[in-house]
Amino acid sequence: MIDDLVIGDYLDVGIWLLEINSIPIMNRSDEFINQALTLLRKKSMDGYEIYFNQSSHFDTESKDGNIETLQTDRYAGMAFRILNQQRVGFSYTTFSTPSPSGKQNISGELDRVIEDAIRSAGATSPDPCFDFTPTLKITSSNLPIFDETLESITEKEKIEKAKYLEAAAKEVDPERIKKVRKASYQETLSRTTLMNSEGLRFSYDHTLASLSVTAVAEFGGESEVGWDFEVSHFFNDLDAKRIGQSAGRKALERLGGRRIPSGVTSVLLRNHVASEFLSLFAHSFLADQVQKGKSPLKGKQGERLFSSLLTLVDDGLYPKGISTAPIDGEGMPGQRTSLVVQGELTGYLYDRYWAHRENLSSPGRRVESTGNSRRHGIKSPPGVGISNFFIEPGNHPYPELVKNLSQGLVVEEVMGLHTVDPISGDFSLGCSGDWIERGEKIYPVKSIAIAGNLFELFRKITGVGEDLKFYGAVGSPSLLVKDLFISGN
Repeated sequence: MIDDLVIGDYLDVGIWLLEINSIPIMNRSDEFINQALTLLRKKSMDGYEIYFNQSSHFDTESKDGNIETLQTDRYAGMAFRILNQQRVGFSYTTFSTPSPSGKQNISGELDRVIEDAIRSAGATSPDPCFDFTPTLKITSSNLPIFDETLESITEKEKIEKAKYLEAAAKEVDPERIKKVRKASYQETLSRTTLMNSEGLRFSYDHTLASLSVTAVAEFGGESEVGWDFEVSHFFNDLDAKRIGQSAGRKALERLGGRRIPSGVTSVLLRNHVASEFLSLFAHSFLADQVQKGKSPLKGKQGERLFSSLLTLVDDGLYPKGISTAPIDGEGMPGQRTSLVVQGELTGYLYDRYWAHRENLSSPGRRVESTGNSRRHGIKSPPGVGISNFFIEPGNHPYPELVKNLSQGLVVEEVMGLHTVDPISGDFSLGCSGDWIERGEKIYPVKSIAIAGNLFELFRKITGVGEDLKFYGAVGSPSLLVKDLFISGN
């Protein structure tokens, strides 16, 4: 039987998890695809696309030295896009345990889903901007995104990794770190296959493993938390001791926090905080937002809009990025795209559809897809989006940035980012961190707010660290910013 229950996504990478009740679905992918091809070739249409994703997922969490949760699942699903008379239709299905006559049942279900896609195409308006990717000539198929050893690592080793993560957080200060919340290890292995009527057929494998931990420090009736995480394509890259101890130290460092007077001061955004700010900025570079007039960057290509220290790229081939893949969501090769170079806006991000739209509306200008078609699971068709979107690191070690701050605020955490208006860029956010004088930490700070404008913030950068870190698909080094308003006492 076929089950269309979508369980969720993992780390915003667009890998949707679809339950298949532990059948060996990965060994049957060619069977499913070939059945779909047989059916598609009997239908009357101008073109088709098949997207097949299969994944396995392992998740364990340690609490008080014991395993709180342990979950292992396998998932698979198939999505279709149909092109007929310049109209596009879409439909999808997911697979679960077949009956003894599973081939016939699966074939029947695939036929139903394909017919749904054909009918949905008939209900849409013609649009000449839709097409499918032709056969690939060059791909980066040797990207370091698949850990061949991951399946051979025992569940016991993975469980011990979570337990060690919890223990590492506690050992920083056993007297004051009384609790550790959600010391977890997660992994996903996936295979993606994309093929179409233009001759494209491409598959690639992808692994992700991650650790995350929250430590709770208590002293004198006060309680503070510290959190850290790490994500890698390779299991052995995860350093449980370092991540656990980092979370423990962050919790301890927040104890004794105080408020500071209101005023305008320089601010040092830690890399994970800078990444969060940058994530709000990402939509402004998407071609659909630009062409719809929803981006403040529309019509400003070639202008110096930001600090000359800012260079911003989107790189689908970045080796350590979690969104790294040889092809994008519609089969175009991944690539590196410069968006801001030394403060100057140099480009936007396109998939095939929005590139075609711009070429039709501006005949004198020719743009191509930048390989930025993204899929957020099989439940919806692909659309333009970021891959690995990040600020290029500078050459300043973090301690040097603190010294350069001289007097001001290091921001370790911000709250309420969802309230920021991405169009105007105005923000006022709760935050905590450390007060710095003469380049040295004086005391922790809490219960204050920082206010300003997102676009002004990126114009006021006076220092860029070398400590690039990704927060999901968005990454940034630490950033030194002048003249932000602090609301305190």
